[in-house]
Amino acid sequence: MLGKLIKHEWKSTYKTGCLMLIAMALITFFGWLSFQTPMWRSMGEGGSRFSWLDIFGAFTLVMYVILLVVVNVGILVYIGVHFYKTMYTDEGYLLHTLPVTKHEILISKILVGSLWVLIVVFSMYLSIFLLGFAMAWAIVPDQYTFLEFWQGFSEGAGDLFRMAGLELGIEFDVWFVTAIITSLISPFITLTTLFGAISIGQLASRHRVLMAILSYIGIMIAESLLSSIIRSFVTFSSLSSFGTYVGRSAHSNFLIKLLIAVCLYFVSWYVTSNKLNMD
Repeated sequence: MLGKLIKHEWKSTYKTGCLMLIAMALITFFGWLSFQTPMWRSMGEGGSRFSWLDIFGAFTLVMYVILLVVVNVGILVYIGVHFYKTMYTDEGYLLHTLPVTKHEILISKILVGSLWVLIVVFSMYLSIFLLGFAMAWAIVPDQYTFLEFWQGFSEGAGDLFRMAGLELGIEFDVWFVTAIITSLISPFITLTTLFGAISIGQLASRHRVLMAILSYIGIMIAESLLSSIIRSFVTFSSLSSFGTYVGRSAHSNFLIKLLIAVCLYFVSWYVTSNKLNMD
């Protein structure tokens, strides 16, 4: 039955998710346009030409950054609103009458919602990489071929990361693998926390949406305070390098977020099982 729930959840969210991806593609295209103005090419040639097209390019680049933030926040807002409507409003009556457990309902929503967040975040990283590559390509002198530029770009990036790792005392390979694993798990933690805050809001007799928002803000503040306390202990403990400090801080922050998310998952399960009120 869990598979059917996941399939139904995907069908109810894929249209908006696809619109987000289309918006990301358009944002990336307009960002690419900003690097096609004469200013960037003249920078590569050692000149300083400036034209009215450069004003358009700068404006487009600013809009790119703003829209990038809007899309990434928008997917979280949409998933949160969708969860609220299909769980705690009239739309959820049919869902809660199905012969499935509350765990299956929550897991299906967390899995599908997190998958969409992962897809949008991946598209964001891809967009930023493509824009960074486009900017670098725009200032490269014309005598270089694309293949030569790509080879130099990849080698230069690798050397830069290795130098940064040596300077900061960070094992870059380990850091890179850890960052990938954390990035894959983080959307599940984020949505579980968000769903938990929405569920806490349902315990109020009035203004439940407002209470859900306040609950989420309170959770974020508590999480930040706990992270700060842990970082204080880490700072005064024996550290061999700055990289060790960064690694311990990142790991402790991740564990705090994970523990809070696990607790809030059971809060959501408890509310939907024992305190469900759609009035």
